[in-house]
Amino acid sequence: MGQEIELSLWIAQHLVQMGYARFKEEEQLTLNALSTTHYRQTLPASNQIPELPRSFYFQLRRLIKDLKNLEVKDRTKARELDKALALGWDIVNLRVKKIASLGASGGQTTEVTSKLTLEEKALFEKVRQNVESWKKDILGSETTN
Repeated sequence: MGQEIELSLWIAQHLVQMGYARFKEEEQLTLNALSTTHYRQTLPASNQIPELPRSFYFQLRRLIKDLKNLEVKDRTKARELDKALALGWDIVNLRVKKIASLGASGGQTTEVTSKLTLEEKALFEKVRQNVESWKKDILGSETTN
């Protein structure tokens, strides 16, 4: 076992691809964890946005990539890949709908944005800015939320 160090994701990913390093097990997204995340996103009372780990989308992309690589070697992994893709798309679509709604509502609260990943915060800001700009175009500068 080697030494544990903390690196930027792009450096760590490059070292892992070269075979010089590996990601910590607890930072690996599994199909079971993805299923749990999906369940939390679909709860009826979850019109608020449940918090995701900061690196969720990176972990999701890595899980899908790993499953694609395994599928090449073992065709039985195709079902796991299909399930991961379906869950991933569903989570993304559910969150995009909520983020678009929150961004369009005009109010930016720290409570809302604190539960978003960096990618989602960027989407939230773009939606909020586009809706505000559109309102100003339609109604002039006299917009209210």
